[in-house]
Amino acid sequence: MRFLPSCILLGGLLLGAAACDRPDSAEDRRAREEKVDQAAHKAGEEAYKAAQKTKEAAAEAAEDLRKAGREVKAGWEDAKHSDPDKAK
Repeated sequence: MRFLPSCILLGGLLLGAAACDRPDSAEDRRAREEKVDQAAHKAGEEAYKAAQKTKEAAAEAAEDLRKAGREVKAGWEDAKHSDPDKAK
């Protein structure tokens, strides 16, 4: 009978000790922070590249829109000058 409470107590102590986190060493923390910093730096570079590509695509789209606007205006002017109903 005495054996059972001792086993339960010992098991609880072992589980408790295994569950506790010990503090990381300064080197581990520094290495982890360096990895996070490198990942953040890489993410910043990729975001910059994406923004530049978006900027270029927007400039191209704006130029296409300007060209289309000029064509619409030219079509309007052609139709205005060659309108057969206007002569009546």
